[in-house]
Amino acid sequence: MRTAFRVGVAACLTALAALTPTTAAAAAAAPAGGAPPGSWSVQPAGTNGRPAFVMDSAAGSVIKDAVRVSNLSDAPLSFQVYGSDGYNTPRDGALAFRQAGEAQTGLGNWIALGTNALVVPPGRAADIPFTVNVPAEATPGSHIGGIVALNNAVEQAGDASGVDVGIQRAIAVRIHLTVDGPLTPGLAVRSIRVRHHPSGVPFAAARATLTYTVVNTGNTALKPTVSPKIEGLFGLRHSAFPERTLPVLLPGERAEFSADWPDAPGLDYLNATVRVSAPGVPPASAQSGRAAVSWSTLGTVGALLAVLVFSLGWIRRQKSGLAGEIS
Repeated sequence: MRTAFRVGVAACLTALAALTPTTAAAAAAAPAGGAPPGSWSVQPAGTNGRPAFVMDSAAGSVIKDAVRVSNLSDAPLSFQVYGSDGYNTPRDGALAFRQAGEAQTGLGNWIALGTNALVVPPGRAADIPFTVNVPAEATPGSHIGGIVALNNAVEQAGDASGVDVGIQRAIAVRIHLTVDGPLTPGLAVRSIRVRHHPSGVPFAAARATLTYTVVNTGNTALKPTVSPKIEGLFGLRHSAFPERTLPVLLPGERAEFSADWPDAPGLDYLNATVRVSAPGVPPASAQSGRAAVSWSTLGTVGALLAVLVFSLGWIRRQKSGLAGEIS
C-alpha cells in the first residue's frame, strides 16, 4: 500500500527565517527530484526594505502592520498564512517556528491576519494587514514569533520502499516584539557531561565529547558566546575548543550543544568548564569532572607490573639460593 506523507518542514522555516526575501525565495524554489513548483518571498510590506518586524509596545496595546507575499514564479500559487510562535530547537538552538497545526501559546496567538488563505497570481504580490493584540498581562521583555506563508502545493520528494514522500515548503518573516517593562537578561550553563571513548590500542589517544546546555534565564533574547574547555590532571593536557557564538536564544529556552576532543588522553582525570556570556549580561560558568579510563592501557600496565613483580621475585629467590650455597 502506497502512502503519501504531507510534511511541513520546520527546518525549512528555521533556515529561511532570517534571510532576505529574494534569497529565501531562491532557496525555496529548487526542490530535488523535479521541476520547482514556484518561488515566493515573505517580507514586511512597504518600501523601506525591512528584513523583519521589530516592535516595541506596552502591554495591552494593539499594533497594526502588513506583510507582503510575493509570487516570483510564472504560475498562480496558493498559500496558507498564519501567525506562529518562535522557539529554539533543542539540539542546536536554531530558531524555528510552530507549524499551522500546533498550538500557538505566545506571540503567534496574538497575531490576527486579515486573511489566512490567498492565491497570488504569477508575478504579483499581496499585502495582508494584521494586528498584534498584546495582552494586558504580557510579561516585559522579548517575544519572538513570525508570520508564515505555507505553499499548499505538495512536492514529490522521492519514492522509497513503496512510500511516496511529499513536502510542503514554507517561509517565515520574523517578528521581534519587546514589551515595555524591566529587562532582566540572564544566562546559565547546565547539564555538563564529558563522555570518554578510549582507543582499543594501549597508550593511544582517546576521544572525548563534551555536551552542555545553555539556558536563557532572563526575559530578553540573547546571542550568547560560549568558551568550552577540558583540562587533564594538573592541567598537563587540555582541549583546544574554539570560542563559539550560538544562535539567538529566546527567553526561557534552552538548547544542547557538543564539542569533540579527538586527541584526549586515554588515562587521566578530565575537568570540563563551560563559560557563557553575552553583551550586557554577567558571564556564567559551570564545571564537571570525570575519570578517563582506558582498559586496554590499564590491562597493559597491569600485565607489565605482574611481569615486574614476578621478575623481582625470581631474582630474589636466585639471590637467596646463591647465598645458601656460599654459606
